[in-house]
Amino acid sequence: MKDCFRFLAALLVLSFAGAAGADPCLVVYPTGPCNYHYDMSEYYTAGSGDPYYDAAYDRGGEVLLEVGSNEIDLSIYQAPGLMGFEPSTDGNDGYFFLDTEFELVIDGFSDIPTTYPNILVVFDKYVPYGCVPDIMVNGMPIVGNTFSAGDLAVTTPTEDGNNYSDTMVILVSWHGCYGLHAWAFSDEDYSGTHDGGECFTAFSHDSTIPTEASTWGSIKSQYDK
Repeated sequence: MKDCFRFLAALLVLSFAGAAGADPCLVVYPTGPCNYHYDMSEYYTAGSGDPYYDAAYDRGGEVLLEVGSNEIDLSIYQAPGLMGFEPSTDGNDGYFFLDTEFELVIDGFSDIPTTYPNILVVFDKYVPYGCVPDIMVNGMPIVGNTFSAGDLAVTTPTEDGNNYSDTMVILVSWHGCYGLHAWAFSDEDYSGTHDGGECFTAFSHDSTIPTEASTWGSIKSQYDK
């Protein structure tokens, strides 16, 4: 019996250690117009007349609610240009928008005051597969696919007084693909890699590229002319 208790205690220690080692995600979104693509297993939309509809959070005739709790995820509503909601496809959840030069907001939305050290902004999941975009942040080309944004102290209460939000803004420009994803996390252990679950994503795509299904070769040829 003692051995059993020791085994359970060891599992609990490992479990808490794993949770403590997770790198926190931050919310990222553009300052301009965007739609949020949501996972239907996590969220659903409701329109006027639904008992959970709240006109204050109406975007495009609907509000976005969490499955199960029927609550509004206020972190998603942080984006000032949020226009509406659509179900996601192929696991691509997040803010979708048209632009290859934009201001990207890194938001430390939290239910308590906190500080996020060593924030890394990651650009990945380039579309189409195999595409290699040229990416600049604040006028300088990035090395690899990551930009170091520094630390962010979050101490400012939100309008409802129930959460806290402070932000930093970076200027992103890129070209050479149909689209790319951007997300951010606090690399607390300075490992250079994200430990934890999936983060909020902003998906930027180029309206001058005719279709997402274009091949990398056909897109590259447009820039090689």
